[in-house]
Amino acid sequence: MSKKTVKNSSRPATKTTEALEKTLKVEDKNSILSKNSPFSFKEAYNKLRTNIIFSIPSDGCKIVGVTSAERAEGKSTNALNMAINFAESNAKVLLIDCDLRKPKIGRLLDMKPSPGIASVLVGVHNIKKAIRKTKYENLSVLLSGGIHPNPTELLISAKFEALIKELSSDFDYIFVDTPPVNVVADASIISKHLTGYVFVVRQGVSERDSVKNALEQLSFVNAKIFGFLLNSVPSAGKSYRKKYKRYGYYSYGYGYGRSIKNEEAVAVSSSKS
Repeated sequence: MSKKTVKNSSRPATKTTEALEKTLKVEDKNSILSKNSPFSFKEAYNKLRTNIIFSIPSDGCKIVGVTSAERAEGKSTNALNMAINFAESNAKVLLIDCDLRKPKIGRLLDMKPSPGIASVLVGVHNIKKAIRKTKYENLSVLLSGGIHPNPTELLISAKFEALIKELSSDFDYIFVDTPPVNVVADASIISKHLTGYVFVVRQGVSERDSVKNALEQLSFVNAKIFGFLLNSVPSAGKSYRKKYKRYGYYSYGYGYGRSIKNEEAVAVSSSKS
C-alpha cells in the first residue's frame, strides 16, 4: 500500500479527499448496522464492544470518543454502529455529534441537526428537548445543533463540561463523534472529559505518518486509546486475514498511552461485501 494516500495535515482538504467523501456518502448509509447486516459484520462490532468493556472500569457512565486522523476515514458511521451495538445489549446509550464543523450523524439517521449540542450550549434549547429518541431501542442522540461560528469556544466552555457531567448520570454509555485529530484541535480539547478513544482507520485511505501524528497529539494531552478500528476491510476469509495482517495499524499503539496488542485491533468489513 502506498504511503502517500492521505493529505498532509498542514494543508487544507484536497479535491481527492472531498471527492472521496462524496463517494462514501451512500456507502456509509449502507454500512449502518441493521438486522440485515452480514453475520461477520455484526460480530466485528460485538468483538469491539467486548474489548471496550474489558478496557474500562465497570462503575459509572463510560464516555467513549470516536475519532480518526483525517476526514473520510469512517469515524461517524462507526460511532453510530458502536452506539447501536451497545444499545442492543440493553445498555442505555447516548450518541453525541461533536463534529460541529462537518456534522454527519443527523444525515446518517435522517434527522434534522437542531436542536442539538450547539444550540443547548448557547442557550437556545434546553437539553431535554435536544436529546431525541431514535428508531433503535435504548439509543438516544444529541445532534450538532447547527453550525456555530466558533465550535472550539463551545467545547472548551464550562457549560460543556457541566453538560457532560449531567448527561453521565442518565446513561450507561455515551459515544462522542469528534472531528479528525489532524484537522482541528477539538478531539484533543475534549479528551479530558472522555474515558478514552476508539481510533478509526480506513484501509486504502489512512496513511501511516498521518496516523502517527494524530496519536502523538492525543498522547500529548494524555488521552487514553482503547484500540483501533480497521474500517472497510474485505469480507472474512483467507484474503481477509492476509490483508488484515498486511495493514499494520494495530501496532501503532506502542508508546502512546499504553501498549495496544495486535489482537486488540478490530477489523470491520463493509456491509456491501
